[in-house]
Amino acid sequence: MKAFTTLVLAALVLCCGTAAVRAEHEEEPSDFEQVTRAADESGSDYDKLREKLLQRYQTIVTRMEAAEQNYVSIFSAPAQKDLRIGSGSIPEGYSPWWQQKVKERINTAVPEVETDISSLFVKALASSSQIKVFADLPLIRKTSIQEAEGPFDFRVFAEGRLNDLDEPVGDDLKTGGPLRYEENSKNLQYGIRKKFLTGTDVELKQNIGDMDTNSTYFNPEDQARAGTYLTISQPLLKRFGISYNRTPIDLASIDHAIAGEELRRDVESHLLEISRAYWGLYLERALLVQKVRLAKRTSKYLARMQQRAKVDVEPSLLARARSLVSSHELAALQAEYAMLNAQARIRALVNDPELLNAKGLEMVTRQLPADRMVEVSFDHALQTSLDKRPEVAQAIRQIQSAYLRLERSENELLPDLDLFFQTYVKGLDGDYRYGSAWDNQFDEGGPSYVAGLRFEYPLGNNGAEARNLRKRLEIRQLLHQLDTTVENVLLETRVSYRELVKNYRSMVQAYQIMQADDQEVKALLSRVDYLLANNKPYGEVLYQLMDASQRLTDSEELFAKSELSYNYSLYNLYRSMGILVENNRVVFTEENPDDDLPLLHVRKQ
Repeated sequence: MKAFTTLVLAALVLCCGTAAVRAEHEEEPSDFEQVTRAADESGSDYDKLREKLLQRYQTIVTRMEAAEQNYVSIFSAPAQKDLRIGSGSIPEGYSPWWQQKVKERINTAVPEVETDISSLFVKALASSSQIKVFADLPLIRKTSIQEAEGPFDFRVFAEGRLNDLDEPVGDDLKTGGPLRYEENSKNLQYGIRKKFLTGTDVELKQNIGDMDTNSTYFNPEDQARAGTYLTISQPLLKRFGISYNRTPIDLASIDHAIAGEELRRDVESHLLEISRAYWGLYLERALLVQKVRLAKRTSKYLARMQQRAKVDVEPSLLARARSLVSSHELAALQAEYAMLNAQARIRALVNDPELLNAKGLEMVTRQLPADRMVEVSFDHALQTSLDKRPEVAQAIRQIQSAYLRLERSENELLPDLDLFFQTYVKGLDGDYRYGSAWDNQFDEGGPSYVAGLRFEYPLGNNGAEARNLRKRLEIRQLLHQLDTTVENVLLETRVSYRELVKNYRSMVQAYQIMQADDQEVKALLSRVDYLLANNKPYGEVLYQLMDASQRLTDSEELFAKSELSYNYSLYNLYRSMGILVENNRVVFTEENPDDDLPLLHVRKQ
């Protein structure tokens, strides 16, 4: 009894251990099982599938958020006090002196056109050739849906045949005496076929014709013949079911949806390039007015130095001053051409005819850069990029498409078992009386029936097994591709967010550098005024003033460039979050003009 009890306890322990191992195994499904479970539970609902698959990355996002929040910069650590960089801000309402000039005409000799990013977006959506290229892709992919529906169309068919035979015979029973068999016949066959989503093939056809031979057994002579046939073929295993036969249509619809995501991604990239070009134009205009002012200011200082050439300005100092003035004038000339090139880049991206004029054109940048830190949290940026990025949606739709192909391949593992059924009626009359032959189909006798089953199965089933295995491997591969896409998207969002913060702090630092250089110039001007009032030599101070003015212009250029970097990084963050199109209220509407090709309009609401 004791031995029996021990055996029972051992069996229970073994069963419990096996159950625990099984439970542990079920808690950690393989990558393939994760996809198939999510697809099974969501059915054909893309939103549910997306929600289940993205749950895979919530832990990663949470860890990234914690790592970003808990990171301590070396510039804020107690051990690096000497390297601390303040996180100040630009005074509210501050506007650098060149902004007013940049938003007005610089060259009064040519016509002007006012631009800002929003208006350029509107113009590009209406006129850009590149966006029109992008917009045709979903329309091209949409044709595959109609093509996939083609096999289920009603099909009308007709076939006519004329026979004129003259053959030797070796059997008296065929002709009743004549040594050659002669036959003249005509036949017309027409009808309609239809394949249904269940896999059922239905054909209804009508035969009508005539026949005459030289056989003595042929009766009646000059026969008119008619027949009506109904044929039905139904797969019972392989190729059976609505889901199997709808798969090509569903795949085409998913492909069309993927094209829509590609369109959104391409439009966002193009709008980002336009924003980059706009801020590039703003920068070139700012640099132009800065360099023009520097050239004029140093020219004025040079003139005053030349007046004191015989007093307290040495020839070598005067020569260096002339060189500085010439280099500043050359820089101003180069800045003007850089501005023209920036305008040309915008024109190439937007393709609006209004941005091209035979007399030349100046694009006036009315939108000024922002100098405030935009309130976008790191965790919100990461989560939004997962929800909104077209690349993630595209990768999920590809998994959805692969799962449909897997289900189709699993159906093809089954053997062929088809049900065949046919019923028909026939009519016959002589003297080519077609009407009577037609009536006799239904007036005489009854219909005939033919029914049967056809079975076929390849031993080994290697083709179907290989296709099914390939589909399973493709699903696992696509899940890993989704992992890669998500990692890249999150990386891009993290980099874009940090670039935004970095460029804002760089802009603040550039502002502080510019203010320091401006104070130096003001101090030197005050010293010149003091020396002049006291009749003391000031030629050397004039050269110092020229040198300080150049440093001030360099710091102004640094600030203008940091403004561009910050404002561009803001648009780049929106693009990396997948909301650049959404924020600018860009919509996609399809129209079908009469007697014309369909159009997909990309426009701003």
